[in-house]
Amino acid sequence: MNNAFVSLSLLSTAIFSGATFAQCNADFTSIYTIQGTAKSSALQGQQLSTRGVVTAQIYLGSKAAGITLRAIEQGNAQASASLFIADTNAATAYQPGQLLQISGIVTELHSQTSLIDISDITVCDTGLSVTAREVQLPLTSMNEWEKLEGELIQFSQTLTVNDTYDLGRYGEVILADKRLMVATEIMQPGKNAAALTEQQRLHTVVVDDGLYQQNPDPLQFGGKTLTAENTLRVGDTVQNVQGVVVQDDRGYRVVPTRTPVYIASNPRPENPAAKPAKALRIASFNVLNFFNGTDQTPSFPTRRGADTLAEFERQQAKTVTALAALDADVIGLLEVENNGYGAKSALASLTTALNKVATKPYRFIITSEQPGNDVIKVALLYRPATVGVEGKAAMLFNKPFDWGSRPPLAQSFRHLASNELVTVSINHFKSKGSCPKDRSTKNADQHDGQGCWNALRTTSAQALSDWLKTQPTGVKTNKQIILGDLNAYRMEDPVQALRDENWQYLHNKDTEQYSFVYRGRSGSLDHALASPELAKQLKTLQHWTINADEPTALDYNLEFKSNDQQQQLYAPNPYRSSDHDPLIATFEF
Repeated sequence: MNNAFVSLSLLSTAIFSGATFAQCNADFTSIYTIQGTAKSSALQGQQLSTRGVVTAQIYLGSKAAGITLRAIEQGNAQASASLFIADTNAATAYQPGQLLQISGIVTELHSQTSLIDISDITVCDTGLSVTAREVQLPLTSMNEWEKLEGELIQFSQTLTVNDTYDLGRYGEVILADKRLMVATEIMQPGKNAAALTEQQRLHTVVVDDGLYQQNPDPLQFGGKTLTAENTLRVGDTVQNVQGVVVQDDRGYRVVPTRTPVYIASNPRPENPAAKPAKALRIASFNVLNFFNGTDQTPSFPTRRGADTLAEFERQQAKTVTALAALDADVIGLLEVENNGYGAKSALASLTTALNKVATKPYRFIITSEQPGNDVIKVALLYRPATVGVEGKAAMLFNKPFDWGSRPPLAQSFRHLASNELVTVSINHFKSKGSCPKDRSTKNADQHDGQGCWNALRTTSAQALSDWLKTQPTGVKTNKQIILGDLNAYRMEDPVQALRDENWQYLHNKDTEQYSFVYRGRSGSLDHALASPELAKQLKTLQHWTINADEPTALDYNLEFKSNDQQQQLYAPNPYRSSDHDPLIATFEF
C-alpha cells in the first residue's frame, strides 16, 4: 500500500474513536464508491454525502476553483481515493489537513468525477497530516491516471521538459522521465514503432500552471516569468513536482500545489563556429511560411505567414539574424512565398534584409519557370565571394512533384577556394497532414509510425534520386548533396529509399539529432544526404537547435499576447525564428 494511504489509514483509527466525530456521525458514501473503477461515476446525478481530508486548494481565483478530498478509510485499490469538490467558496474557506463531511451532487465535470451544488459542509477535525502520493514515470498503464484522478501526487525523480507548445496559450508543459524521440527516428517503421509510440504515453505528464485561463499574463514557470531572454527549453529538467491530478476534456494534467524547480539543463546554443577560410559550408533552413503578401491586395494578412506588416517585420528580423549566423556559402530555403523573383517578392525582401547584416552579400538563384503551383516554394541563396554559379538552375515538375511534394531545385556551384564542383538540391516533400479521405489508399495512415502520404514521399525520394543522376544542371560532378525538409523521420521509407540509392546520410555521431518537436516527441524532419565522393569531405554536421526547443510564445506573432508581452516575449534574435532548426554541413577539400 502507498505510504500516503498508510499514514491516513492509521490516522483514521484514532480520529473515529475520538469525540471529534460526534458532529460527523452521519452516514456517508465513500469516495472510493463515488469514483468507482470506470471512467465515469455510476452515481452521477445523485445527491449524497461523503467524507475526506482536504489535500489541496486548486484554481484559486477562478470560476473553476475548488478543493480535493482524500478518503481516510481503506477502499478499492482500483478506484481513486480522492474527489474534486467544485465550489469557489470552499476553495478559500477550507485548508489542507481539515477533515470534512460534504453533501452535493455527483457529476462528471469536464470528464472529471466531481461533487457540485454543495449544500452542506461540516468540519470534523483539523490539523491532519497530508502526504502526497509518490508516483514515478513511466506508469504501468494509462488506466493509472484514472485511479489517480483528484489525488495529490509528487514525483521524486527529475523530469525533463519535452514540449512547451501550449505554454503561452494554456500555461502547460509536457514533462517526461527523459527526452522522448519520435519512434521512427530511432527504429524502423512498423508494429514495433507504433507500439513504442503508444508506450511513450506512459512516460509523460502534463503540468499546468493552475490558473485556469487562456493566454496567462505573465507566463510563469517555476516562479519565473517567460521572456525573450528567460526561456524554457525542451531538454531542461524539472524537480519538486507536486500537485493534484485533474482530468478535463483534453486529458489528465497535474495542477501544482508547490512551485516546481526548473533547471536550464539545455542552454541556448551559441552561434555556429566560424567557417574555416577554405571550407565549403552548405545549410538548409525551413523559414516557416515567409510571406510578404506583395502579390495580393491587401498585402496582409498573408495566406500563411504574417497577419500584419508589424508581424512580418518581426519575422524578417528574426529570420535574418538566424541566416546571417549560419555563415554558409549556400543556403537552401523552404516555405518561402511563391510570389516570383522580382524586387517586391518575399525572396528578394529576405535577401535584401540579409545583405544589410551579412559579412559577405548573398544572391538568390532565379529559375526560368515558376517553381510549381503551391503557395510556397524552395529557394537557394549563395555568396558570390566564395562560390560561383555553374550550369543552369534545374527544377523537376513531373509526378510526384506536380502536387504535394514541391518541385525540387538543383544548382551547381564552383567552390572558389578548392575549384571543386558541387550540385546542391533543395527539397520539401509532402507533409504528414491533411490525410486522404479514402482510408484504403496507400497514402492513408498505415499505422506504422509514418503518418499519411508516406507513399508519395517515398516516390518523391526515388524520383529525386533518379533525376539527380541525370546531372540536370548540365554540370557533370560526382559531388552532390540533397538537403531539405523531407517530412520523414530518419528511419522512415523516404530517407531509406535515398540511402538504398547510395546517398550517404550525413550526421554527427556524437550527438542526438533532431530538428523538430511535435506533441512531446523530438526527431529530424530536415536531412542532408550526399554522394559518396562528397560525403568523404564532410568535416562537421550540425542541427543548430535555436527553434525546436524554444516555446512558440517567443515567435514573431502578436496574437494572444498582451501589449506588454508583445514586447517582453520578442527579440530580433534567432531563437524561435521558425519551428524547424537549421541544418549546417561543412566540407573541407
